[in-house]
Amino acid sequence: MAEWTDAYNPFNSMKALVHADRFEAILDGKPKSPIVINMDLTNRCNYKCGFCMFGGQRARADPDGAEFRQGNSSLPEGYAPTLPRLWSDWGVKAVCLAGGGEPSLHPDCLEFIANCGAEGLDLGFVTNGYLVNNEKWWKTINDSCKFVGFSMDAGTSEDYAKVKGVRAEQFETVLNNMSGIRSQGNVQIGYKFVLDRDNWQHIYEAAGIAREHGATHFQFRPAIDPDPGYFADKLGNIQDQIARAQQDFETEDYKVMGVMHKFNADLTKRHEFSKCRANMLTSTWAADGKVYMCTDSRGSKWSYLTDHLPDPQKVIDYWGSKDHFDKVGKIDFHKNCDRCTLSPYNEMFEKVFMEDKMDKNLI
Repeated sequence: MAEWTDAYNPFNSMKALVHADRFEAILDGKPKSPIVINMDLTNRCNYKCGFCMFGGQRARADPDGAEFRQGNSSLPEGYAPTLPRLWSDWGVKAVCLAGGGEPSLHPDCLEFIANCGAEGLDLGFVTNGYLVNNEKWWKTINDSCKFVGFSMDAGTSEDYAKVKGVRAEQFETVLNNMSGIRSQGNVQIGYKFVLDRDNWQHIYEAAGIAREHGATHFQFRPAIDPDPGYFADKLGNIQDQIARAQQDFETEDYKVMGVMHKFNADLTKRHEFSKCRANMLTSTWAADGKVYMCTDSRGSKWSYLTDHLPDPQKVIDYWGSKDHFDKVGKIDFHKNCDRCTLSPYNEMFEKVFMEDKMDKNLI
């Protein structure tokens, strides 16, 4: 199975090398602004996905973060729409609006999306899509987002109900919302599929449905399963489904991405680096008003950096401080991290910028 058929795609982590100045500044002890802000408007969610890292339904490597979302924190109304200008002035390039909880539940969501677009920030909006259900949503997303990702995780309505913890008929509702966005413009639309015990048999069908409803790409990745051996005898079937989907469904405008390079071949977490530095390329602003080191460690005490609420300037003043570097230096990712979304970038720090294994100047 090829991870993808076109290397020039949004999921190829090599894109981070465009920001070589950010890597070098961190190694020099003088980090610039984050490239991307991961933003949570709320911890509330109208779904109950069994694989959710923050829903309290699964064990965590660090139990500290297991109940992170249970307080149902939400940012005060009117606060989030003020942030895009601050970030743009700071030098931030992009925003990922995901969660945490479901962003569309927050009354500021639409205005926040529009303001990110107005400030020239590349915005990725990840949603379960159930409330994105009218032309105002569809037009705003097309006007202001770089991409919108629908967390679908199913190829049948029956699988959808099991995996997402909602009524089966909501599957068609969300697919119709996806088609509605496509009807209003050409924004990138992703059909996101996280591998679960209740959905793995219908990956191929999901990839076909995604194309039918206007998606530009289908993204498959594994969740971190408490029993890493569960899929051992199913990997061949899973790989075959993705390969067939690439062959049968891909067009110039639609691609199937089996995003696997952030995981080991057996779908377990990958930590092929000695120190976590890549968390300083991003910043995670949570709905509890706190800033954490990365998206995967929200809610963990060791990952807390400072507060962004009520004074977001405090984060800029804190960034790159001695306390910041001290906390980064104490990260024990082998013990505390469920996975590493930033794993490839941590490898780049060591293999590209420190060891120069790519002979980076000999282009």
